[in-house]
Amino acid sequence: MPATITLRRLFRNYLSLIGGGVVGMSFAVNVFLLFLDFLSPTQNPYVGIITYMILPGVTLTGVGLIFGGAALRFLQLRRGAQVVELPKLDLNNTRHRLVLAGTFLAVILFLGLSGIGGYESYHYTDSVAFCGKTCHSVMNPEYTAYQGSSHARVACVSCHIGPGAEWFVRAKISGAYQVYSVMFNKFSRPIQTPIENLRPAQDVCEQCHWPAKFWGEQLATRVHFGSDEKNSRREVSLLIKTGGGVEVGAEAGIHSHMNIQNKIWYAAADHRRQVIPWVRVQGPDGRITEYVSTDKPLSPDQLKKAEIRRMDCVDCHNRPSHRYLPPGRALDPSLQAGRISTDLPYIKKVAVEAMVKSYATADDADRGIEAQIRGFYQKQYPALAQAQDQKLKAAIAETKRVYHLNFFPEMKVSWQAYPENIGHKEFPGCFRCHDGKHVSADGKRISRDCGACHAFLERRTGGALVRMAATPAFAHPWKLAGKHAELLCGACHTGGPAKPATCRGCHGIAESGSPMAGMQCKECHLKEQQVKPLATCAICHGALAGLHQKVPHKDSGCVACHAPHQWKVEGRDRCLTCHGDRAQHNPGAACFECHDYRPTAAAGKPGAPPAKGGPPPITFPADPNSPGPVTFAHANHLAKGAKCADCHPKLFKMQKGADKLSMDSMGEGKACGACHNDKKAFGVMDGDRCATCHTGS
Repeated sequence: MPATITLRRLFRNYLSLIGGGVVGMSFAVNVFLLFLDFLSPTQNPYVGIITYMILPGVTLTGVGLIFGGAALRFLQLRRGAQVVELPKLDLNNTRHRLVLAGTFLAVILFLGLSGIGGYESYHYTDSVAFCGKTCHSVMNPEYTAYQGSSHARVACVSCHIGPGAEWFVRAKISGAYQVYSVMFNKFSRPIQTPIENLRPAQDVCEQCHWPAKFWGEQLATRVHFGSDEKNSRREVSLLIKTGGGVEVGAEAGIHSHMNIQNKIWYAAADHRRQVIPWVRVQGPDGRITEYVSTDKPLSPDQLKKAEIRRMDCVDCHNRPSHRYLPPGRALDPSLQAGRISTDLPYIKKVAVEAMVKSYATADDADRGIEAQIRGFYQKQYPALAQAQDQKLKAAIAETKRVYHLNFFPEMKVSWQAYPENIGHKEFPGCFRCHDGKHVSADGKRISRDCGACHAFLERRTGGALVRMAATPAFAHPWKLAGKHAELLCGACHTGGPAKPATCRGCHGIAESGSPMAGMQCKECHLKEQQVKPLATCAICHGALAGLHQKVPHKDSGCVACHAPHQWKVEGRDRCLTCHGDRAQHNPGAACFECHDYRPTAAAGKPGAPPAKGGPPPITFPADPNSPGPVTFAHANHLAKGAKCADCHPKLFKMQKGADKLSMDSMGEGKACGACHNDKKAFGVMDGDRCATCHTGS
């Protein structure tokens, strides 16, 4: 007969007892850590994880063991099995009643503290410490940049989640996958910016920032240091026309984009929103204008498939808290503050070059930066390296510090990983739309006028700042003109090592060694900073000879054969662009090795006239057993009816040093022996004719 089943008998088993012990111990530890966390002046992420996440889980596991033991005992009693029961609780026993009362109090306290713990767990998972420190190196770049940002006292969740249960749930669902990615090393390097998942700026940014506020012009001073030997300091002052507000129109400064009377939509052609070929603007009067890029237009089908996005704050301020500065800019504050001495020649250039090198880890970067900077000064300035050792040490230490704020090699993070849209120096930024190439149906263009956003200032004697015309050339180290004035800033200002401040260095023109390489650009390029018009080569090269005077060469123009800035006819490929039918005429050889182009090639002497009998004579050096060197006169053979093709290339390759001559091989009918066989011409073994060829005997 099955034993009587009572609630008391169900929980009087050892499994439930173990569960009760787990609950009791985890509860006690949890209470201790709660007090520790409350009393600590700083928040420790590891204590938070244990207190608010792990220990509550352990406690719930203990509770599960308690009820699991009860369920197992129920099944045993149903089958009539013999069971070992724990001592019975007798409420007539004072001691038992006290134990029961204490148990109820403990349960009530446990539930209360568990509620507090759950509430704190909710907040802890949204804390800066949890977001930035818990995942170690994964979020280290973001956390490091955040600490130095203008939002350093704003909690991560204020921007990444914002108010409301809906976005909280979305964040937790997304966070579950992120935890999985970290645990199983599935995350990308670098971490991709969640552009599609960002909450609209109206729900986040505008909780603190007031879009209806109009701001006037704000003074900004930029200090830059050059990559020259003196680390030259330059200061640029400008007024930034912030604008915005509600009572002004579309021309009221930068924040006219966010003027609440205006609405702007756009379609991007890429995931990062760096290419924007289509823009729609609705003004305060409700009029809608669409602008399409003439450079990279979208077809109607592409526009239908594209995401049409309403412009908001983050379309320009896309890195408000996680900025990674390019080394060229990141080092300027250190030079300005004297943490890196400008007395060290080329220190800006050398430090930037050391920072942009590829390193596997941060420790490798420290060693590499020190080795490169020290190596440069020990090689180029050995006396200074010894005399200014303390300044050099300080410069190296500061360069490392700046590196660790902006470069994270383990996560492949640098300024290049995340385009920044505010401004337009290293990345297109404003020029994504304001490039002068977005045109409406009625011909109106999105302005590229510098004065719409900036007013440049020039400091005069005495310190007064005077407004200057806002042009691309203002404050540039050298005057911008022609095509240079139309280039986007990022074409030259990449953020890394500065390009050489010369035409040859910037345009990557290799040294050719030709006399013209020493000339100034303006001697050929007649209009400043423009390719055309060009000076005629005949101004300097009036007398031309050889093939220069033959048709069609004389009418082809110099650069048809002479590559600009190299001024050499390199190899046969350039000749074959016109003379394709001669591709197999003499494969591999350079045309100028045989064909006469200039007087010096004809006679072998400067200023000598071109030879009329074909190529100049060739002299072969004497072998040890030879009676002397051999001189081959092309003119003599051509005069007797020989043709070039009789010898080339079947007998002689038209390449210097390609043929090795010997009397034995010629006696076998090879090389010269093909004709000099006592039939067509005297034989090579004719002892009376040695001096005919061996002119030095």
